[in-house]
Amino acid sequence: MKSNTYFIGVDGGGSRCRVRLEDQHGKVLSTASSGPANIMRNPDVAEASIRQAAEQAIKQTGLSITAEQVVLCAGLAGANIAGASQAFLKRELPFMRVHLVSDLHAACAGAHRGNAGAVIVCGTGSSATRYANHTFTDFGGHGFPIGDKASGAWLGLQAIQHTLLGYDHLAPRDAVFDAVSAHFNSEQAEDIVQQCSGFNSNDYAAIVTSLMPLYQNGDSVVAGFIEQGRHYLQCLAEQAIGNSEFELCLIGGLTAVYQPLLSDAIQQRIQPCAHSPEQGAILLAKQAVTSGEG
Repeated sequence: MKSNTYFIGVDGGGSRCRVRLEDQHGKVLSTASSGPANIMRNPDVAEASIRQAAEQAIKQTGLSITAEQVVLCAGLAGANIAGASQAFLKRELPFMRVHLVSDLHAACAGAHRGNAGAVIVCGTGSSATRYANHTFTDFGGHGFPIGDKASGAWLGLQAIQHTLLGYDHLAPRDAVFDAVSAHFNSEQAEDIVQQCSGFNSNDYAAIVTSLMPLYQNGDSVVAGFIEQGRHYLQCLAEQAIGNSEFELCLIGGLTAVYQPLLSDAIQQRIQPCAHSPEQGAILLAKQAVTSGEG
C-alpha cells in the first residue's frame, strides 16, 4: 500500500452522513458530517452528502490530500439492496477506490471490532444483523412503513392512527390525541392527513418527542405501543443471538427506552459498542483488501 494512501469511513443514514479520515496507520486526522446518504431513496443527494463531508474532512487536516489518494469505505443506508448498491458503484466518484457496505454492517463491524457478534439498531428505523464466519445475516430492516417496527417512525405512525380514530369517535380523545393534535396544530383529521401526505420516516419519528413525556408519566396508550415494540425487539434479539455466545450491541436513540424492558437473558449479553460505524466501514474495507476482494 502506498504511503500516501488515506481512508475515509462513512456512516451514511437517512438523515445524516458522518465521516472519519484516517491515515494508513489508523491515526484519526479529522471528522466531518453533512446531510442524508440513503442511496436507495435518493442516490443523488447521497452522493452530494458524501462528497461534501469528505471535502470538509480533507480540508480540516490542513494537508495537501487529494480525493485520488483516498480509499472511501462507505457504510450506507440502502446498500443492502443489490440494485441500489450496484447502481451507486457505477457513479464516477473521485476517490482511489470505493468499498460499499450497508450502514448496518458497518455498525456491527465497528461495535465488535470486526469480531463475531450481533447488533440491533432502533432509532428512526430498526434492524438487526449477526456477524459470524465472515458472513452477515440480517433481520428486519425492510424500511418504513412496511417494516421498522418499534422504531421512532413506527411509534409516530401508531400515535397518528390512534389520533385519527379519535377524530372519528372510534377511540378516546385522550392525552395521545391531545399531544398529536398539538404537534400538527390540528383541529380536524383533514389537517393531519394533509400534512402527512408528504411525510418521510424522519417526520413520523419527530412525533416521539411528544410521546415520551406521556410514557414517563405512565400513559397506558403509549405504554401499549412500547410493549408492542419491546416484544418485536425481544424476538429480534433472540433470533440475532441464536444459541451462540455472541455479545449484543444496541444502537440508536430508542434503545435506551427498550433495553430495560428486555429479558434478563438478553440484557446479560448487551455490551457497549467498541467503535463507531465509520471505523467499522474502514475495518471492513481493509479486510477486503487483505483477503484479495478489493
